[in-house]
Amino acid sequence: MKVSADHEKLVMLGQRRFNGFTPYQVVTFLNQILKERGVIFGLRQLGDDNELTIYDISDNAKEP
Repeated sequence: MKVSADHEKLVMLGQRRFNGFTPYQVVTFLNQILKERGVIFGLRQLGDDNELTIYDISDNAKEP
């Protein structure tokens, strides 16, 4: 079975190469790219774990 993606339909929003990155670098990059689309990411460290939260900051965001 051959699996392929039609990349012509994908719109690149941003790209960054990481070498020895931390989770905070990834979240900062995502926030820079996606803030204008109404999405913000939060990250907090809980002991040895990291908790990632995604927020909808668009004008039409609804409370869960």
